[in-house]
Amino acid sequence: MPQHIDHRLPLEADLSCPARIAPSGKLVIEDATYTRLINELPDLAGMTWMLQLRYRSTSRFKLPAVTTLADDEPQFTQYFEANQAGERLLNLTGPFAPHSVQLDTHHCQLDEQVTLLGFTRPDLDDGPLLIIAPHPDDAELAAYGLYQQHARDTWILTLTAGETLKRLDRQYLPGLDADQQQGSQRKGFIRAWNSATTPLLAGVPQAQLIMLGYFNDTLSRMLDNPADTVPSVGGPEVSIAPFRQWNKAPLPSDVKRKQDPIVNSGENLLHDLVSTLDLISPTTILVTHPDIDPHQDHRAAAIWLGKALQQCTEKPKRILMYANHLKGCRDFPRGPAYAAAGIWPTTARPHGELSARLLSHHLTPETIRQKAVAMDSMHDLRGKSRLEKSLKRKLATRLQGLPPAAASPLGEHDYFITHLKAHENFTSATPDAFIAHVLTTSD
Repeated sequence: MPQHIDHRLPLEADLSCPARIAPSGKLVIEDATYTRLINELPDLAGMTWMLQLRYRSTSRFKLPAVTTLADDEPQFTQYFEANQAGERLLNLTGPFAPHSVQLDTHHCQLDEQVTLLGFTRPDLDDGPLLIIAPHPDDAELAAYGLYQQHARDTWILTLTAGETLKRLDRQYLPGLDADQQQGSQRKGFIRAWNSATTPLLAGVPQAQLIMLGYFNDTLSRMLDNPADTVPSVGGPEVSIAPFRQWNKAPLPSDVKRKQDPIVNSGENLLHDLVSTLDLISPTTILVTHPDIDPHQDHRAAAIWLGKALQQCTEKPKRILMYANHLKGCRDFPRGPAYAAAGIWPTTARPHGELSARLLSHHLTPETIRQKAVAMDSMHDLRGKSRLEKSLKRKLATRLQGLPPAAASPLGEHDYFITHLKAHENFTSATPDAFIAHVLTTSD
């Protein structure tokens, strides 16, 4: 018997209507509200659509999958957990309307009765869009497709240089430096350069890319004692200043410093954040979800943003949240590249207003390929081909019933599978709800 696990978020959709899956797989929506919506909003493809359903895996190892077809043309396939059953959200967001959808199942069974959930898309063209990236590459992993569409209005603020280096033989060029401290400084330099250049591929102006260069794995430590100086794990001589050399405008901690190095402290970070928010006055801010993404730097980034929003002159209209990491789950969203991306698997409900509304951004296959190029330009995502890893992928592909192409992804790093999907997903909240939540949970 499959293990029964429900994945739920406390959703508040703009439209919730009953539907059913016909024996042919056709999605049948017999609801007056939806019919009226068709007449009032002909561009239904601009909304985020989720189908709340119950599935049951029919295989112990092969991944259950549901292919979405629109007007008989396959669009994408979403994968679920093998040997499980329960409530899930099927992502129907794409360049088509739900009433044109037909579903084709593989290695699973779906209950006939389902619920269609619709979320109106916020107007992201109503002002500057600011992405808070705890590390270099976080913005690309979470939102390359989204920020490419809004490139001229996008700002990216990268909080840390990501300079942590475990061993010298793990350098991008092994043995390049003589000691760990030099290697850490060089890694931070390279990754800061990545942050200053990769978004140019999407058309983001270079002047709108800001690198704070604070030290990796220190954001949460600085929350406890903001006045204290926290050194880099790479060594006491690692300096922040070289990581900022491509910034087009000085930061408060640049101006006030009397000597190098710039102090890696919570006080400096907060001043720089407030100054940047006041400079940009973003209407939309993207940041890591403080409850779903468990990485310490990622959670701390959300808390620091909450503190800064309390002090900034003007608050944004909305906060969008993403998750690049999931606790105890390394292969989500499931399936190969180009597959649909489901909503994060969670049964917890502490998020409240932070997870009530969804935004799913659809990526075309060409946009996914462009995202792959951007990810490959990030040195930290350039994995080296290893025979053992290649064999494991081929074995997993066969056991999971995936197409053979899944064993040869666009890049060696696992992110070239999990983050090159047909959707980039976010939850949305008001600034007041976000501030109240992150500051309460951080106490």
